[in-house]
Amino acid sequence: MSGDYVFCCVQSGSNLDVSSLSLLATFNEVERLTLILRKETAVANNLTFESVFKGITLTVHSSLDVVGLTAAVASKLASKGISANVIAAYYHDHIFV
Repeated sequence: MSGDYVFCCVQSGSNLDVSSLSLLATFNEVERLTLILRKETAVANNLTFESVFKGITLTVHSSLDVVGLTAAVASKLASKGISANVIAAYYHDHIFV
């Protein structure tokens, strides 16, 4: 995944039309709706964010039941002082660093 990505939060039920944002992912948490999207889209829509991330996609097709793959990658990144925000999708794991 090339480009810069950000994590933004919006109130559930806000007037923002999230369907127009080309979101990479969303997660509906109790506190708010988390949006993961390109930085330029967030800026263009006046969405606030704290950090900017690059995305890494693990190109191996792994089962959602596999144990240890994301832990191994996250541990290696952590040993270099790199944070790892991991999202497991159906076909691949995606890591934001």
